[in-house]
Amino acid sequence: MRDLSEIRQDINRVDEQIRALFLERMDLALQVAQTKVETDDKIYKPDREAEIIAKRTEGMSEELCLKYTALLQSMIRASREYQYSEVLRQKPDRFPLHPSGNELAPQTVYYQGVPGAYQELAARALFPNCEPQHVPTWEQVFQSVRDGIADVGVVPVENTTAGTVSEVYDLLLAYDLSINKSYIKKISHCLAAVPGAQMSDIQSVCSHPHALPQCHAFITEHGLEAIEVANTAMAAQNVQKKGDPHLAAICSREAAERYGLTVLAEGINDLKHNETRFIAVSRTLTSRPEDNRIEIAFRIPNVAGSLGRVLDVFTHYGIDMTGIYSRPVKDSPWCYVFYVDFTGNMQDHAVQSLLYQLHEELPYIKVIGSYPVSDATEE
Repeated sequence: MRDLSEIRQDINRVDEQIRALFLERMDLALQVAQTKVETDDKIYKPDREAEIIAKRTEGMSEELCLKYTALLQSMIRASREYQYSEVLRQKPDRFPLHPSGNELAPQTVYYQGVPGAYQELAARALFPNCEPQHVPTWEQVFQSVRDGIADVGVVPVENTTAGTVSEVYDLLLAYDLSINKSYIKKISHCLAAVPGAQMSDIQSVCSHPHALPQCHAFITEHGLEAIEVANTAMAAQNVQKKGDPHLAAICSREAAERYGLTVLAEGINDLKHNETRFIAVSRTLTSRPEDNRIEIAFRIPNVAGSLGRVLDVFTHYGIDMTGIYSRPVKDSPWCYVFYVDFTGNMQDHAVQSLLYQLHEELPYIKVIGSYPVSDATEE
C-alpha cells in the first residue's frame, strides 16, 4: 500500500494540472465570447452542452459518470458566465434593461385603508411633500397606479412576525408595476377602546389579519375573540362608530388618537422587534446611484436541480441574496414564480452580467424593483 503523503503529492500534482487546464479553458471561453460579440451568436446552447456531456462521459461507471457530469456542468457554467461578462464589457448595449435614472417626484400617492393606518404613516415618511389618499383595497392601489390616477402606491410586503404579504406580490406581476422605494417601520401595537371602557370590559378585539397573529399571546392571555377587518386603522374607526365598551381595536397609537379612543395597553405584540417593510410602486422601473437592492421574479423549467442552478449563478457573480419567496402560478398546477431580492446596483458590472444571463437562459424573468435600503428603522 502506498504511503498517504505520497498519494497526496500526486493529488497536488493533478490539481495543478487541473488549474492550468482550467485557466486555458477560460481563455478559450474568452475567445469564444469575442467572436460572439461580432456574430451576435447566443451564448447559451443547451443542446450543445448536453452533447458535450454525453460524449465526455461515455464508458464511465454510473457513479463516476454522475460526479464527472457535475464537474463538467460546473466548468461549462463558469465558461458561460465568463462569456456573458466579456460580451457586456465589449457591447454594453446588450444589457436588456433601460431603467430611468430620475428620482420619483409624485403628485398623488395612494395607500390602502383609512387615515391613521400604518400604510399612511409609511406613505408620509416616504413622500413628506404629498398628501396621501386612501382606497379600500390593495388592488385598487395597484389599479390606480397602473391607470395613471395615482403616481405612486405604498403597500406592505413583509412583516418580521407574520411573514410576506402574498397578495401584494401577486399584484406586482398582475399590474406590471415596479418597486422604487422601501421603508421599514417598527410596529408597536396598542389596544384601544372607547373612552370609559376598562380592560376588564373587553371581550373581543378587531384588527388586520396580519396584526392579530402578531398579538396572539396577548389575545390568548385575556381570552379575547379575534375579529378580522381590512386595516388596523379601520379597526379603530369601527370601534369608534360602534361605541361598544366590550370591543377594542389593535392599532397604532396614532390611529387610536385620530379616532378618539383610549389606549388600554401598549406594545402588546408578541415580539418587541416587530417591523414591517413597505414599498412604493410606480409604472416606471428606476435605477439611481444610491440604490443597493434589486428584486426580480422568474420562472424555471420543471427539471430537477433547476432552482439550485439559478441560485448558484448569484454566488458565482459574488452577489448576496437577501431573500427568496415563491408563489404558485395561476392556472398552472405545481408551477411557481420565484421572487428573489439581492444586494447591488444595476450599474454594477456583476449585476448587469447576472441579469443579462438570466434574461438569456430563463423562460421568464422580470426585474420588479431597484431601490435603496438603509439599516435604520423608523419608529
